Amino acid sequence: MNDQLTKLLQNTGFTEKEAITYISLSELGSGTVSQIAERAKLKRSIVYIVLEGLIKRGYISLIPDTKISRYVAADPTKIFQDLKNVTSNFKDALPAFLAIFNNSIWKPKINYFEGIEGVRSVYRQTESAKEAYYISNTEAMIQYMPEEIEHWIDFFSKKIPSNYKSKQILMDTPIDREFAQKAQSKNVQFKFLPKGQTMDMDISLFDNKVALTSLKDHLFIVVIESKALYNSMKTIFDLLWEQGVK
Repeated sequence: MNDQLTKLLQNTGFTEKEAITYISLSELGSGTVSQIAERAKLKRSIVYIVLEGLIKRGYISLIPDTKISRYVAADPTKIFQDLKNVTSNFKDALPAFLAIFNNSIWKPKINYFEGIEGVRSVYRQTESAKEAYYISNTEAMIQYMPEEIEHWIDFFSKKIPSNYKSKQILMDTPIDREFAQKAQSKNVQFKFLPKGQTMDMDISLFDNKVALTSLKDHLFIVVIESKALYNSMKTIFDLLWEQGVK
């Protein structure tokens, strides 16, 4: 028995017994159940069941008009053609499968952006949300994007939509306190972490998204869209908010 061919047939969807039976019958040319069972080293009762399944799939045929039932294996090119058809059909259906895969409610969507423009593009998204929550380190951010700090001061104090609500937890540093003073409005609330506590990440929560901005060594932002993650992070934010200093 050719083990390589047996494994190959198994890779195409045959069970081990089906592969052994098909190869054994191919070697015989034609054969009875007893002959197939002997060559395949399988019990006759098992061969009967295997033959029935392979006949239904068109890989083995029963020779007509014989006193004792004899069987013949189909040309292996039929197996190859069936595989080609399956591949072709799957290729045609791939867009539909991808649509289902990408729209899974449980699978988070993750995007990664590098550099100032990448980070800024995500921050602009937060401005159109109805509510947003931030844990920010203005002192660290100002090293990379000083113009962004000015933009947020202008947005929060002058251009903020009436239906926009935001809470921000900042580090307790002179720069962060100055930012809070300049950016304050009735729609934005600020609190500070206890003195001495700092973060090297800027965290933004909005529209079921969690955005993590690295403010150390290399500027990048990762955006994860996941309702479950958003809710968990919002719970952590609320706990920090309760402990924050007004």
